[in-house]
Amino acid sequence: MDDDILLNMIAVAVHIAVDNNNIDAVVNIPGNYYAELPQRPPSVDIEGWKRLGDPTFKKQFRMDRTLFEVLVVEVGTHMAATNRLIRQGKPIDEALMNTIWTLANPDCFRSTGGTFGVLGGSIHNQYKTMIQVLEELKSKYIRWPSALEQEVIARELYGYPGVIGCIDGSFISTYKPMDEPQRYINRHHEYSVIVHAVCDHNLLFRDIYVGEPGGVGDARTFQRSPLFQTMVTRPELMDDKHLLGDGAYPLLSQVITPYRDLGNLTQRQRHHNYYLSRTRACIERAFALLKGKWRRLKFFPCYRIEYLIDSIVASMVLHNFIILEGRAYEEDDNPIEPNINVPFNDLFEESRRLGILKREYISIELTPDY
Repeated sequence: MDDDILLNMIAVAVHIAVDNNNIDAVVNIPGNYYAELPQRPPSVDIEGWKRLGDPTFKKQFRMDRTLFEVLVVEVGTHMAATNRLIRQGKPIDEALMNTIWTLANPDCFRSTGGTFGVLGGSIHNQYKTMIQVLEELKSKYIRWPSALEQEVIARELYGYPGVIGCIDGSFISTYKPMDEPQRYINRHHEYSVIVHAVCDHNLLFRDIYVGEPGGVGDARTFQRSPLFQTMVTRPELMDDKHLLGDGAYPLLSQVITPYRDLGNLTQRQRHHNYYLSRTRACIERAFALLKGKWRRLKFFPCYRIEYLIDSIVASMVLHNFIILEGRAYEEDDNPIEPNINVPFNDLFEESRRLGILKREYISIELTPDY
């Protein structure tokens, strides 16, 4: 028998006999060879995580224990209704804790598995299941405001009249996609997808459109969104109210933007832009809160865009769930369908004409009398 092989066998046998409980040990082998013992995550008392009290639990899992239990019931009910509960290998609360931890931290699946005493592959499988379930709950927790809610939002977003929400987009950076990667390069020279959203005064997302390549830009993303089609074809949806957007958006009756500053703005126009910018800051705060709470969205290590989109939507569902604190939405029994009897371009031009008139009227209204 070769001397190196014999020494190798003796060293491994001696090491195991001396310390067979150290799973992290690495055995030095003569001749610069290494033999690494099979490793499993250390034994972790998952019940200890479940017994954590507030505020420690909230710090780790982004919501208090009572709200987490509401989420467990919500997810479990949906899984039972879709006949997936029988295939769930882990208790739902454990799977949700693993998923929330993954979204709230930049740790890889292997590291998260070590935290909870579960193999990384198991964490990944649980994550995929929970993300899909949360994405399917989007229609319940991300909803356009009703007429009554629009009145409340317009009162709360004080400083600019008639506002029912603020609109903007944000980049979610990721790895180089496998298909058509050049389309995903944004102005910061990073690979990303765009999250386009409308939020209200509570930083609650009221409409989202996720997944356009980072190279598209906010204006084109908005024009591709279902919200844009509905706003132009059914202007009564907003009851003469409007959203606030930045200069990248088209000026419409339903979307008011600032005057373009080329150095020749009047005092009235500058005054208008100031109030618009101050009121529109809530959408910036909403995105900051989203990425601060779900830190994986600051950079999402993923090659599959559809997997990335589901994870982003799930994070935004959790964002709204936490803000709403379990409050139920009333179902809308009368969804508004687009008006297909009028050419879209005619509707768009009419909305733009009304937007110009509306902005002029509001700017006059906002200007103080000197």
